[in-house]
Amino acid sequence: MLFLAILLVPAITGNFTLTVFGLIFGIFAMGYNISLGETGMLTFGHAAFFGLGAYGCGLFLAHVDYPAGLGLIGIPIGVLVAVVAGLLIGALSLRRRGTYLALITLAFGEMIYFIVFQWESLTGGDDGLYGMSTPGIGIPGVYVFEFEELFDGLVTSNMLLFVFVFLVFVASLYAMRRLKHSNLGHIFNAIRENEDRASFLGYDVYRYRLVAFVVSAGFSGLAGALYPIFLSFVGLDTLSWLLSGEVNFFVLLGGIGTFVGPLVGSVSYYFITDYISAVTDHWELFVGLIFIGLVLYLPEGIVGTARDYLAKHTHYSTVSVPSRSHAGRPDTDGSDVGDTAPGVED
Repeated sequence: MLFLAILLVPAITGNFTLTVFGLIFGIFAMGYNISLGETGMLTFGHAAFFGLGAYGCGLFLAHVDYPAGLGLIGIPIGVLVAVVAGLLIGALSLRRRGTYLALITLAFGEMIYFIVFQWESLTGGDDGLYGMSTPGIGIPGVYVFEFEELFDGLVTSNMLLFVFVFLVFVASLYAMRRLKHSNLGHIFNAIRENEDRASFLGYDVYRYRLVAFVVSAGFSGLAGALYPIFLSFVGLDTLSWLLSGEVNFFVLLGGIGTFVGPLVGSVSYYFITDYISAVTDHWELFVGLIFIGLVLYLPEGIVGTARDYLAKHTHYSTVSVPSRSHAGRPDTDGSDVGDTAPGVED
């Protein structure tokens, strides 16, 4: 049903560009949810991993003379850059928790922003990175498929890029779902609920928090690597602390601890802002009021509220899910929150 809904959105609205943005930032938000919703680590520097993934892929596309059909190698390069950065930043940051962790990651994010801003000869500085083209996919010398118009414009390049990003999204969703329902995912949830108890059970809390942080950074980098392939441009805004704030908002809007909530939050955000900005120049005021209302009256997020409504008014049942104060809390106090870490339904 989720995949069908995603496919119907551009078919109904006719806006493939906005849907692709929603999917890219949906991958970013769902990747960040591994840190916040699944493991309870609040950060304000996750845009650094998205931006590094974008610049890693963009630099490969702009400066490497790659064979035709192999340009998509830039995607794993971008992911690798984000993973290495996540490992280094996580190793230095995760000894702290709560507000301290959030501020440390914010500081690292700003350091990376400043480095990219100053390194104009490589990154383009404030002008951004451009001069790249959308790469084709195929076997060099045999056949290379280009993301260009087909059938006299009946199929546009944006439609083809939507299909490609959608396939990457499906693969990412599958991987994250497998992780969520694996033993490793359950350990993440146990750490989120009570670090002391997880430690008493023999788990190395620091190591598992680091694993969650690096995996989260990897998915964020994957989303970032798709950015230059779609836009053929990378700007400093991909590293901005504002984007780190936005991804936190996506997760809150969709529902912390829900599987598809961050995706719903990101898609809702971009479609609401796009349509209201087309109606009025003061769209920020109206968008802000709408989102304040959503946060006040849907405290568990869009998906979380829908799940609770279905559980209350139908025979649909879910495993007990902790309230937002527990599911997304970045710190633990050792208090008793139950004998088992509750699961989270999709």
